[in-house]
Amino acid sequence: MAVAVLVVGAVLIPPAGSAGAARPAASPGSADTRTHCTFTSAITLTPGLSIVPSSGTFTSGGETGTVSCDGPVRGIVPTGPGTLGVEGRYGTKDPDTCFGGEGDGRFSFTFPTATGVGNRTNVFTFSFSLIGLSRSGFSGDGFGGSFDDVEPQDGNCVVRPVTKIVVKGHGTITRQ
Repeated sequence: MAVAVLVVGAVLIPPAGSAGAARPAASPGSADTRTHCTFTSAITLTPGLSIVPSSGTFTSGGETGTVSCDGPVRGIVPTGPGTLGVEGRYGTKDPDTCFGGEGDGRFSFTFPTATGVGNRTNVFTFSFSLIGLSRSGFSGDGFGGSFDDVEPQDGNCVVRPVTKIVVKGHGTITRQ
């Protein structure tokens, strides 16, 4: 459910051609202050999405996903891939279906750094469609991105609600 990731994503977090390698922080005044990240997360939806409108919650069950960034993440410089967790609500404006919806959430991630472990957390909003991803994406304070793939793991939208998904996506941190 692109929802979280919705993520989240968040999320959250974003693409680039470098899934894992960290680059040095851009110097002050440098034109390149954006950090690109990619992420993957398995997310549980309650009660789930179907053709019948509903509102509910989502969670990855802790930092069970992965995230890789090619530069600094709000002041920390990752030395490798990290872990990602998301949680939140879908159907916040009106009940959602597999054809589309919106919501809000919180993501957290942990990265290895040259001086130990770095943690970050932030809130985000998102929109999604499990049927065609053209309207799927997320944003927050100084970051945004897209869901590249949302694969249902449990349910099919018609006979049984989708209650578990795997979300892959990318994003860009535009403000450190």
